[in-house]
Amino acid sequence: MAYSTILFDADGTLFDYDRAEEFALASSFRKYGIQFSQERNSLYREINDGKWKQFEAGVISKDELQTSRFAGLFAALGIANIDAARFNKDYLGYLACGSELIDGAVEVCRSLSATMRLAIITNGIATVQLSRFSKSEIKDYISYMFVSEEIGYAKPDARYFDFVFDRMGPLGKPGVLVVGDSLTSDIQGGVNYGLDTCYYNPRKLENLSGIKPTFEIGSLAEIFDWI
Repeated sequence: MAYSTILFDADGTLFDYDRAEEFALASSFRKYGIQFSQERNSLYREINDGKWKQFEAGVISKDELQTSRFAGLFAALGIANIDAARFNKDYLGYLACGSELIDGAVEVCRSLSATMRLAIITNGIATVQLSRFSKSEIKDYISYMFVSEEIGYAKPDARYFDFVFDRMGPLGKPGVLVVGDSLTSDIQGGVNYGLDTCYYNPRKLENLSGIKPTFEIGSLAEIFDWI
């Protein structure tokens, strides 16, 4: 298939979010005098993932997500007397510093940008995403960045993609590819909108969701096997 436009998810697809997240959580714990461990990091990720799924489903707002994830974490750890909203603000400050990229991201974006328009589509926090992007090595290869917080709708909502197509248009759906690591956000959003999708699945996780991407890759460089 000849694609003219590729819509890349940010975290976990181009950006190494795991590293940025761990650094931010460990730094925030240190600031508040809380002991950090991989077990606590895993617990946070489990709680945070659940909150993001609630947000994608429209059950909670972005503000509720940010505060409730830490309120839930502190409750699970039996930690009292820490304001979750204030902790979240400090956490986001550390997270905004994490511009590390997934292996191959620079090379893939550089090569693709020579013949295609590239955009980032993200449900992340606007101030964090814009800060990380501005510090990254891929900023010169990405023509657009669409942050759900600024748009008012989030993936997989079709209105999010309406906005993207309106700003980047005219776009023909057959020429647009969505690339992302989230089946419920990136891939479902693309499928619902009638777009081809590429599921980035480096951990080779079994797909039990019923959501069917057009193709699947285990490394970013494998995208060249399909386009």
